[in-house]
Amino acid sequence: MANERTLLEDIKRLIKCEKYRIRIHAIRHMIEEGFNEEDIVEAITGRSKILENYPDEFRCLVLGRFHFTDRTISPLHIVCEYPRHDLVDIVTAYVPQRPWWINPMKRGKIL
Repeated sequence: MANERTLLEDIKRLIKCEKYRIRIHAIRHMIEEGFNEEDIVEAITGRSKILENYPDEFRCLVLGRFHFTDRTISPLHIVCEYPRHDLVDIVTAYVPQRPWWINPMKRGKIL
């Protein structure tokens, strides 16, 4: 998976084809923060972007948005792992919050 644009297109294609797995860490955040699998899919397949790419680890951090309610759109960070070309793993997903994130695109303090 060459550049970030191609990488994101490949991830979106796999998600749309339901070629993904959601790992337990993501499920924990889903339960704690009140979002679900459809929200993750919406966030990735919509207007998303790669914030950070870790090609040596075959991982990237994707920023997307989902409808938390009919009137509220929330940012969502999704860490995707892509060591295979036919499957993507959703390692974790979470709503970015302070103090770890100043805003959805800028990291805050490291604890």
